[in-house]
Amino acid sequence: MHPMFKLAASAALMLAAPTMAQNQEAPFAPVMATFSGQGALVLPPAQALSINGSGTIEFWVAAQWQNALDYDPAVIAYSGPQGARFAVHIAADRQGLGVYAGQFFQGVQFDFSDGQAHYVALVTIGDSIDVYIDGQFRTTLGYGFADLPAETFSVGSIGNFSPFIGLIGQVRIWDEPIDPDVLNYFSWRPIETQGPNAHPDLDALVGASTFGNPETSGFVFVGDGDPINTTLPPEPFDDSDIDLPGQ
Repeated sequence: MHPMFKLAASAALMLAAPTMAQNQEAPFAPVMATFSGQGALVLPPAQALSINGSGTIEFWVAAQWQNALDYDPAVIAYSGPQGARFAVHIAADRQGLGVYAGQFFQGVQFDFSDGQAHYVALVTIGDSIDVYIDGQFRTTLGYGFADLPAETFSVGSIGNFSPFIGLIGQVRIWDEPIDPDVLNYFSWRPIETQGPNAHPDLDALVGASTFGNPETSGFVFVGDGDPINTTLPPEPFDDSDIDLPGQ
């Protein structure tokens, strides 16, 4: 399960509409980006991601390599020279996921080999992490996110290593533990700010993927009262071949 890191080159992503693993009618399809294994979305650190005490990370992911790899592709990571504050990998054989936090690691069994999009949520309250896959509670990990210095936030890799192959989308990061029922409901919906379907925890949202928005670099952060940070990644995100909605 432990990854053998491989260097990732510059990003080359294309949008795709996922095949949903859950058999229910969805009011919309999460916007996904295709990662070819040749790169990732790598951004500088953001104060908004300082959620070591409590928080929630959610995303859709489809593992689409065919043969077992010699490393565990990373879905998302916030890492630095001393290790990862948090990092989520899919196992090389697609039979589970692993969660890194500093010196701690634990695997969670799940079959991702169908290549379809599955919904994953990690909820931490400081000293433990609850793992949900496709709306079902899977396990509690006996550790929380690590309090380590971070140099990069990445989607589709851990820094420049362990590049992902497949689809990743609708990444949302919250600085509070979000109720699982709320997570499941909004996993199939956009985040609305007003009206009867307004998200009840909107003030806790600190980051979200924006693969379908041509005016951003693929991800936006919301600080404590600060405007959205649209800082470009150190190696610019190549979106020249992305079929963006409305274009």
